[in-house]
Amino acid sequence: MDYLFLYMEKGRYVLTVEGTDYELNEGGLALIQPGQLFTTRGFGDCVVPNAHLDFFYNPEREQSFVTTPGQTNLDPYRSLLQPQLNAFPGVRLPVILQPKLPHACKETLLQMIEHFKHNDIYHALTVQTLAANLLLLLLDDGGSAGSFDFEGQQFARKMNAFLSYSLSAPLSVEEMAKHAGYSESHFTTLFAQHFGTTPHQHLLHLRLQKAKELLTATTLKLAQIADYCGFANESHLSKSFKQRVGVTPRAFRTGTYSHSLAGDSD
Repeated sequence: MDYLFLYMEKGRYVLTVEGTDYELNEGGLALIQPGQLFTTRGFGDCVVPNAHLDFFYNPEREQSFVTTPGQTNLDPYRSLLQPQLNAFPGVRLPVILQPKLPHACKETLLQMIEHFKHNDIYHALTVQTLAANLLLLLLDDGGSAGSFDFEGQQFARKMNAFLSYSLSAPLSVEEMAKHAGYSESHFTTLFAQHFGTTPHQHLLHLRLQKAKELLTATTLKLAQIADYCGFANESHLSKSFKQRVGVTPRAFRTGTYSHSLAGDSD
């Protein structure tokens, strides 16, 4: 019926929201919106401060505490549901949040929980004010006009930065997914949606782009370039380069090839 905002202070959760798995690690923040079917699985000694929130006024709110664990059909109670934020134009908030000010979001939640313990008008109004502040913090990231796919934009930026920094590392899809905060299956699906290829193919593309840069701008030996760009050896670099670019690294460096073959065929 309402919003569930979670902060993973300790441990690890896997949230399954509408059939999709999301991994919430220490320090992570998540938002489950009204009407979404979800389950949680905790790993380790979990400490998860959380709050159920109504962001919108409903005069029948006192009647909305009708759901129980395992309940999946909310049709009889639709009038009591809070509207989803993602139903508003220009708003796209993901389940796993990556806010600009994560510390502010965390502190706002903890203050809300502390004030909620006191049953008086001052603390009740303070909780309402903090909830409004939290909503503004979330919308500042995911609610700007024209932000048609906030989760995708954040995901693409985060992965490009991580992969570019880790070109020389032997990365597995499992390690990429863990860094992104998703299950491996959901990560692979999301990656294909936003990059149009598999994680390993995109990583290979970035490695070859870096190899091109080093071949053009430095005098490094091919073995060194192979090492810097995450290839097993010089032979591996040469084979991959020829397959994807159309020429050997040596020919690319000296310019002794047809310019029609110079572009990456990716």
